[in-house]
Amino acid sequence: MSPAADIRIEGLGSMSESEALDLLGDRLELIKAKPPSTSRASDAAFLLENLMKRQGFQTPDVKPVISGNAIRLVVNEGPRVKIGSVAIPGLEKEDQERLSKLFKLPGQERVLRPGQEPPFREADVAEGLSLLEADFRSRGYWKAKAVVQKRGETGGEIAFIIRIDPGPLHHLGAPRFDGAPADLMPRLQAKAAPHVGKVANTDLLTTLRSEIESIFRSTGYPLETFKMNRILGDGTLTPRFIIKFGVRQRLGDVIVAGAEKTKTERITKRFEDLRGEWFDAEEFDKRLKKILATGAFSSVRVENATDPGGMLDATLQVVEGKARGASVYGGFGSYEGGILGLKYHDRNFLGRLWNFSTGVEVSSRGLLGDIRLSDPWLFDTDTYLGMRLFSVTRSLEGYDKFETGVSAEFSRDDFENVDASIIFGSSIVSTESSDIPNTQLGETDYGHHYVRADVTYDRRDDPVTPGKGYHLNALLEAGLIAGDISSNYTRFDLSGAGYIPVGKKGQVNLGARAAMLFPSSGISEFPIDLRLFTGGADSVRSFRYNELGPRSVTNDPLGGEAYWITNAEYVHVLFGPMKGVGFVDAGNMSAFDEGFNFSSPELAVGLGIRIDLPVGPIRLEYGHNLTKDENEPSGVWHFAIGVAF
Repeated sequence: MSPAADIRIEGLGSMSESEALDLLGDRLELIKAKPPSTSRASDAAFLLENLMKRQGFQTPDVKPVISGNAIRLVVNEGPRVKIGSVAIPGLEKEDQERLSKLFKLPGQERVLRPGQEPPFREADVAEGLSLLEADFRSRGYWKAKAVVQKRGETGGEIAFIIRIDPGPLHHLGAPRFDGAPADLMPRLQAKAAPHVGKVANTDLLTTLRSEIESIFRSTGYPLETFKMNRILGDGTLTPRFIIKFGVRQRLGDVIVAGAEKTKTERITKRFEDLRGEWFDAEEFDKRLKKILATGAFSSVRVENATDPGGMLDATLQVVEGKARGASVYGGFGSYEGGILGLKYHDRNFLGRLWNFSTGVEVSSRGLLGDIRLSDPWLFDTDTYLGMRLFSVTRSLEGYDKFETGVSAEFSRDDFENVDASIIFGSSIVSTESSDIPNTQLGETDYGHHYVRADVTYDRRDDPVTPGKGYHLNALLEAGLIAGDISSNYTRFDLSGAGYIPVGKKGQVNLGARAAMLFPSSGISEFPIDLRLFTGGADSVRSFRYNELGPRSVTNDPLGGEAYWITNAEYVHVLFGPMKGVGFVDAGNMSAFDEGFNFSSPELAVGLGIRIDLPVGPIRLEYGHNLTKDENEPSGVWHFAIGVAF
């Protein structure tokens, strides 16, 4: 067998031989697989010439030469042209810079190394102009036209002046639903009505299409054809939906296949109330996602079978994942110090999709051990039950605490944008202090029995790293303290925050919270660990955690019965996931029997750095105290993970 060909490239100046061969890649494999020949040498030369044209060489010449077992490609590069400046008169500087990069994008994809200007190829001009027009269409200017007004070459670079005529800004007209069933027309029109009259940008059209398709998916109509065309007027865009649907479907049996450990009735009962009804694919998929969220399955595939009468049977082909496991974790916080934990879990305990876990966590503040068991669907309903048995020792400012107890949480998250929970708890608590006098420490050995209700309304785009939206939270807690002197209390907390985009890289975040404690006893009887505390990385950031407010005679924080906090911060993207932040915080903590105090707030200003990660932003911030009193810090550094509020 004759040896395969070796390909060599000579005469390149703007790129290395290895770069050229890498760019040609697999296209040379067939040529290299056989001995050299005139036709294969010509093919290699043709491929290299095309590559060089893509790299901005206007008249490259490649001559193939066969030397023994090698094909030598001798290159005469000729002139190379790059894309230079791109000016788009009539627009703001920031928009000009953004659109200039967009115009250069086709050539930018062929850049060999960072900092290199994009190579010029005539075909890129039309593609770049179409990208500019697409950008304007995405913002509602559906008749925008971009043309090259002038261009000139200097020193191997072509500079462009581009004129863009945006045309009229289009607003959404009332959609047409061609082929839709008559019984759905009122619902389709009602869903579209809130969008009519708004700027017809691509985000709005995408939202409208998704909402209309969702109506069909939730009412049992299988879509065979679903298209959305646009009818353009002078300033109106009328969406035209072209619809063809099959026989309307009802949900029949739901069958689980592939389960080995899992009790399948735990899955099938999740769909029991949907059987016999018009097939609601939206609700079906929502419940399927919750089944996957248990962590017991690595995948779930749905196979549907529909009879001529429209009865649909769904078979869930499940693959069980590794439900049991152990993990070790660690971390660091400016308050907790070092953290090290060990955890064991079983996400499919007894095959009932219960989540069981137990673990131990050690930090510089103390030791925590707990056992948890949760049922995502208590009595096969949408109610979540989480039970916990725990024991904890904590070293806090001025006192130490030991607590052991149990709790049970019931929650629902099936309300739109609303999470609601109620917790019942009971524990035995013991506190001691060598510094704080007993008259200020309150009850030190007692039983604590409480019920807590928590409601959150969340309209954030992302709860981990919110970019826009808002959320509100209300908490109400009532408790009984059984000690030497029994007492009771009620606590109410209210908080909220909003996130407002500013330009392309900025964001303003605003937050506020307030809490009030209503104890039946005075400070000398009410336990210190149940009082309100504030200060720290998510509060007034010129104070350490829980150290804002009244102090004992030994200068340890005593807590209080009421506080309020307001926060404002500006966040700006520096580069990649790195952000800078400037903030202003204000707040006050009131002692017992004082109520809310707005006359002398604590004020903080500060700066910080944030790095966005999937688990939330890592924050390093410094808060400076503008209202420093005696024995208060002038400022505090905070290191934390997660949003400030």
